[in-house]
Amino acid sequence: ITVEGGPSLSQEASVAHERGAAMVPLMRTGGASEGLFNFPQGALQKPSFATKEQWYLLQNKDAPITESAAAVVAILEARFGVRAMKESPVEAANRLRCELGRDVCIVCILGGTTFEGSDSEALVQVIGSKLGAATDSKAKFVTGGMPGVQETFAKSCGDGSRVWNLLPFSLWSGYGTGTDLTAGEDLEDRDTILGLIGDVYITVEGG
Repeated sequence: ITVEGGPSLSQEASVAHERGAAMVPLMRTGGASEGLFNFPQGALQKPSFATKEQWYLLQNKDAPITESAAAVVAILEARFGVRAMKESPVEAANRLRCELGRDVCIVCILGGTTFEGSDSEALVQVIGSKLGAATDSKAKFVTGGMPGVQETFAKSCGDGSRVWNLLPFSLWSGYGTGTDLTAGEDLEDRDTILGLIGDVYITVEGG
């Protein structure tokens, strides 16, 4: 998968393309990925495992970014087979525990997508700020990537370097802070995985 880039990216892409690797250039981002700097022209041609509509979404600068991102995921699923991209919630939870570290304390943040209480938002902001300042690198915070309680916490928890936002494939938080993690086929899967990975759960309001 290539995004923007210059001569160095083109050189790397040429080596990969020549040996037959699958190429998914995000042409809408410009630079080498759009064909500049001697980017391999063959890599800009639609492969057999992509549809015309999907390839167009990689090119169209005006397409919603959510649709372009979904096209990338769909192309990869078609290339490697949908089953290869899937994992059970238990498998996903085990993978994420390995990625985040077996020796860390994972604190999950749960709550509604809107605030009902008059002081709930301020409370979450203070909790996020104090936890971000008081805990060490052994504590990592995981949200479900939703607006409301989780977004407020993520944006309040220090510089976001210890915040991870868990979402199904093709979705992302849009928080502008923390690191998005992908697992699960849908939000129901995500909820199950979120319930399996945490050591501590902080809950605010909710339904």
